[in-house]
Formats: sequence, C-alpha cells, structure tokens
Amino acid sequence: MLPAPTVEIVKAECDAFDDENKLTEESLRQLRAQFPKNTDVPHVLLKVLVLNKLYSTRVNDVDVEPLARHIARLGIDSIITQGSLNAVDLITACPNVRRYYSFATKYCSWHNPTAYPIYDRYVDECLWSYKKQDHFATFHRQDLWYYGKLVEMVIAFRSHYGLDSLTFKQLDKFLWRSGERILRGMD
Repeated sequence: MLPAPTVEIVKAECDAFDDENKLTEESLRQLRAQFPKNTDVPHVLLKVLVLNKLYSTRVNDVDVEPLARHIARLGIDSIITQGSLNAVDLITACPNVRRYYSFATKYCSWHNPTAYPIYDRYVDECLWSYKKQDHFATFHRQDLWYYGKLVEMVIAFRSHYGLDSLTFKQLDKFLWRSGERILRGMD
C-alpha cells in the first residue's frame, strides 16, 4: 500500500531528489541562464542535447537537430513564459520526427517550472498507482498522454491529498521518485 502523500513526505522526497541530482540541476540552471531564449538554433541545440542526456528523454540522436531547429522556429518564449499548455503540443508537432512528449514537458518545465508539470514513465506509474489505490480522480491511463489531461490529473492529485501549497516542481520530484520505486517494486 502506498503511503498517503503529505506536505512533509513530499518535501522530504524533494530534499532527497535535490541531494541526488545537485550537479545535474545546477548544470541545467546555468545553461538556461546562459541561453534563456529559444530562438537561436545553436543555443536551442545545446539545451536539447543536454536536457535529453541529463533527463533521459530518449530523443533519438538523428532527431536532436531537427527538433532544435523546430523549437527555434516556433517563437515560443512568450507562450512558455505565460504558461500556455499549447507549448508542449507545439514542440511535439515537429515534422518528420516522432512525438517526443516527455521531452516537450521537461523542456517547458525547465523554462517555467511553476506552469508545467513533467510527464515521464515514473510520473505516469505513480499517478496511475495512486489512482487505483485512492481514486483521487477518474481517468484512463492513456489520458496522461494528453498534456491538458495530465495537468488536470496533477492538480487533482495535489488537491485530493491537501498538497495545494506545493509547486508543480515539488510534485514532479515526489511523483518521479515514488514512480521509480513503484516500478522497481520497492513500494
């Protein structure tokens, strides 16, 4: 049985995540600070490469450059700043490459962590496991592959467990660590 998440538990998971990923997070922070905009292809390419490697987003090597060019052409800085959920769909709509949904959520979150929760297999597993256990919301598992629905479910999760004081970034860390443990059979 999964423990009911509390603010204290989530914050403890955040601290553990931060301790384990200090170098990665600081490297990404510095890269984003150096290249905050998404209009210069070489800058975007560096960010795509580094985020793909450090966050294990599984973008195929042959797709990295087309994806970087696509992002630079989008002119998405203002909509990411505004927190428009459409930014994720715009990034995933890169012509002639597969739909890199997890990458797009992480890219947007990295630029505006207060507006964009992330999706990956650990987050998916954690949300699905808590849904089955506690019925915090009604959804089908494949709904999490639609960003608007994912955001809705993260908000429902936060509300159901009384975690409204926590940010998406804090929830991301908890969901990721918990999902990893669930998949590895440790919970």
